[in-house]
Amino acid sequence: MKKVIVRFITYLTVLMQGFSSFAQKITLNEAIQKGIENRIELKTQALNIQIANSENDKIKAKWLPQVSANGDVRWNTQLQTTVLPFALPGSSESQTIVRLGRPFNNTFALQAEQKVYDANKKIDRLVNDTQTEAQKNTLEQQKINLKQSITEAYFSAVFNKEKLRLSEIALQRANAYLEAAQVKFEQGTILKNDLDKFSLDVSNAKLAQTKNVQDYELSLVTLQYQLNTNDKAEPAEDLTSILNYSQIVDNQANTDKRTEVKAEEINLRLNELNLQKQKTRNLPTVSAYGNYSAFQIADTFNPFASGTWFTSNYVGIRANIPIFDGKQAKLSSQDFLVRQKINQQNMERLRNDFNYESKSTWNTLQQSKLNLEEAKKNITLAQQILDTDKFRFEKGVIVISDLKNSEYSLQNAENQYLSSIYNFLVASVRYKKASGNL
Repeated sequence: MKKVIVRFITYLTVLMQGFSSFAQKITLNEAIQKGIENRIELKTQALNIQIANSENDKIKAKWLPQVSANGDVRWNTQLQTTVLPFALPGSSESQTIVRLGRPFNNTFALQAEQKVYDANKKIDRLVNDTQTEAQKNTLEQQKINLKQSITEAYFSAVFNKEKLRLSEIALQRANAYLEAAQVKFEQGTILKNDLDKFSLDVSNAKLAQTKNVQDYELSLVTLQYQLNTNDKAEPAEDLTSILNYSQIVDNQANTDKRTEVKAEEINLRLNELNLQKQKTRNLPTVSAYGNYSAFQIADTFNPFASGTWFTSNYVGIRANIPIFDGKQAKLSSQDFLVRQKINQQNMERLRNDFNYESKSTWNTLQQSKLNLEEAKKNITLAQQILDTDKFRFEKGVIVISDLKNSEYSLQNAENQYLSSIYNFLVASVRYKKASGNL
């Protein structure tokens, strides 16, 4: 039995050491930074921001001169016939039939147009700037959600790692008690039933150890997924060290800074701008234009024949003044007014939700803090009881089962303390997000 237990402990130790030998040690801040660098959705959102930024360049391009050239090489296989309602002098006919043009008619033209005035230009730029801001806000929201996910995954990995360490100690303790019990059984001082109790303790400790190994490995897989990396990683910190720099002493609610509220504020501004844009639809647009053309009329196809090419050119200013659009602008304006009301109501609802969430998570955090302080006191008390029972056991006042119970009480207190730290840290990060401070 002793050999089996030793082999089991050795196997688990080698397994965890083998994993640690090629796993990268990483702190919480390093994990967050690595996740932000690696996550695909953040890279995709950065491209969306790039697309949004390019929209202003498109607006600028629309105000550059628009120049086009065209050419037309035409062979009139049958000239158009025109009937004049009179006869030519010396003709006996009552009308005259004529065919205009030449068989070959070639034209080349250069057209240029430049916008002079368009009331939508400024609004379009503001709309694009606001849409870019919306994309940046989405990126920030994704980062906050990712930061929370990575942080909680990191806490879980640290928690399971320390649970595994405590279960290793518990297994060694149970094995030591079993060895001592076997000696006493061979000496005839305890019964077989007492020996079986110690064997059962070892079996339960082995099961707990196996489960903790599996939980720890699963938490490392989860952390690796959150970091979006193929490299193995494990926490370089413990819960106590994280606790030292994660204390929250003040209730500082900044719910107005929540990205969800900001998203509604941006949508409100967009709808206000779109409403202004509808009002400018009926304003005139002015453009300047110019044209230079060259055309050839000839009996034969010879582009280089002299005296067959003629030129013309013109410049002008064009004004386009909308008169009636079928009430489209008016109807669209009404829609954007309703959307603004929706945005305002959503902002009010989100603020109420986040204020409640902030208060709720703050209360949870305070309760977790009280539980943590109580668990810390329990460890101190359990350690004092164990020290006393060790002395009493050495003096023969109590039996080994009593000492074992005291050690189990300390073990339970340690597990409760770990759980309390973990719950406090998780409550802290959730409060930070709820209050707009993450």
